[in-house]
Amino acid sequence: MTQSLSAIESALVYAEKTGARLIVSDNSRDSEKRAFLQNRSPNLLYHSSPSEDASGNWLEAMSLADTPFLLPMGDDDQIHFNAGETPVDLSSLPGDVIGVRPHTQIWTAETGVCQTECFAIDALSPAERLQEFSRKVMGNNSIFYSIYRTSAFVPLLRFFTQAHPTKGGYCDWSLTFALITAGRILHDPSLIYRYDLGIWATGKGIADASSNLYVKAGLPADSEKYAALLRFLDVHVFTLRPSLRLAPVERGDVLLMNGRLAMAEFLQSVRTKAAEYDEVVVYLAEMIEQEREIETIFHLALLMTDCIQPGLKDGYIRFFQAAAAA
Repeated sequence: MTQSLSAIESALVYAEKTGARLIVSDNSRDSEKRAFLQNRSPNLLYHSSPSEDASGNWLEAMSLADTPFLLPMGDDDQIHFNAGETPVDLSSLPGDVIGVRPHTQIWTAETGVCQTECFAIDALSPAERLQEFSRKVMGNNSIFYSIYRTSAFVPLLRFFTQAHPTKGGYCDWSLTFALITAGRILHDPSLIYRYDLGIWATGKGIADASSNLYVKAGLPADSEKYAALLRFLDVHVFTLRPSLRLAPVERGDVLLMNGRLAMAEFLQSVRTKAAEYDEVVVYLAEMIEQEREIETIFHLALLMTDCIQPGLKDGYIRFFQAAAAA
């Protein structure tokens, strides 16, 4: 409770001032916490979640949103108002805008605000937005904590929670790339989102925290070296989802751009650090280097996943089939 209290308090102030609703999905089974939150404010909806895992609990919370927009929030982050700035009018956003990012402050308890991020993603085509995000991103995925259209965010999160083979916490990057294909993201300077870097603040902390994300997902501790490969597969599958409402030409361009960004990054890693990878991965990477058809590249990439963990390939095939059948 101590860890999340400041997050809840700051979000509740925001909700009460703007007429928004704060949804707290609690799977702690803590009766004291429930008593404290359940009737705290008419702007706070307390939900006792039966989900044991983080992704399921997130889906529980987001599925309760009955408003056109929602803002996912970490339980160690805070939101505040920026006095003197005019808020973006969500009701007047053009249809090609998927969301609005706050003025994000990257923060630690020891050093305070160490970085501020306010970049928008405003390229007109979905593929160009992927490229723009890759160019602008500053080493963390803080833009994930933005205001999104509920109609785009919840179906994608539901599909991820129900069909993804690992449901790992590292997948927020893939979810962000997928959301960006669906529309532009503007910047709202009136809203400050304080992103607590916490255990990510130091070199060893970053390494340990990254490894832990994969271990919690049931993967080996060294799986981060496959991060770009897994992102390539995830974004490829997400792009096939009809809820993203891409035209056929746009969808094809996104698949190609995803290959140029994520797969190219992974191939570069295999070329320069071949000794760290299974010889099957090195062999398949060499085959991909010679391939131009994105579907063939995708299927070769699927074969690599069993080198991360036996049986992972089958999980990804089911993930792909679920997207194709939707």
